[in-house]
Amino acid sequence: MPPKHFLTSNFRVAFEEYFKPEQQRSAVDTLRDHISEVRDGSEEQRRELGVLKPQDKTPEQIEQRVAAYLDKCYWQLSQFYRYSVPCRIAEAEPYLREVIRYAKAKGARRDVAPELYLAVAIHKVPEKQEEALALFASAFDEFDANGAPALGPRSELWARANWARLLRRLERVQEAETQEQAIVDWIVGHPLVLPPPKLLALVGDEADRGPLDNVLQHPEVLAAIERAKEKKNVVVS
Repeated sequence: MPPKHFLTSNFRVAFEEYFKPEQQRSAVDTLRDHISEVRDGSEEQRRELGVLKPQDKTPEQIEQRVAAYLDKCYWQLSQFYRYSVPCRIAEAEPYLREVIRYAKAKGARRDVAPELYLAVAIHKVPEKQEEALALFASAFDEFDANGAPALGPRSELWARANWARLLRRLERVQEAETQEQAIVDWIVGHPLVLPPPKLLALVGDEADRGPLDNVLQHPEVLAAIERAKEKKNVVVS
C-alpha cells in the first residue's frame, strides 16, 4: 500500500523534480498495484486500505466512494506516466479514458486537461490519429473560449506542440503553423518564465523533430528575451 501522501500534488511535483528514473518506475508500479488492489478487492480489504469510510454502508455509498478514489488514482498515475523520464504517456491511455468517463457520468464541469493528455497519449498510433485530432481541436476550442485554470501553461504548450507535430505528419502544414505560432506568442508574452531547457523539453521531441525544436532561435522569441533581459537589468541597476 502506498503512503497517504502518494496521491497529493506535492508528491507529483517531487516525482517530476526530484525522483530518479528508477524511483519513478517504482512509484508507477506501486500505484498501479494499488489500483488493482482497490479495484478488485473485497469490501473488507477496501476498509483495511482506508478507501472506505465508516459512514459508507450501503452498496451505493460504497460504489461512489470507490469510484471517486479510483478516479484520483487514475489521474495521478496518468501524470506519473507523463512526467516519467523517458515520457510514458502512451501507457496512460486506459486510465485517462476512465477519468474522462467518470467526469461525464458525474456531470462534472468540463476539464480539458485529461482530454489533452489522452490526445497526446494516442496521437502517434496511426489508427487513433483521427480521434487525437478531434480531441485536440475540441479541447483547445473549449480552452480558447473559456480558459482552463487547472491546465496550466506547461501542459498547454506540451499539448499544442504534440498537436502541431501530428498535423505536420499529416501534411496539414498551415494548421500546424497556427499552433506553432501560438506557442511562439506565449513565449514572447512570457519570455523569462520558463528556463530554456524546460521549455525545449515541453515543446521538443527528439524522435519527431520539427520547427519547435528550434523555437528558441525564432526571431520573435530572441527579440522578446533580449528586451526582457534589458528591462530586468535596468530594474536591477
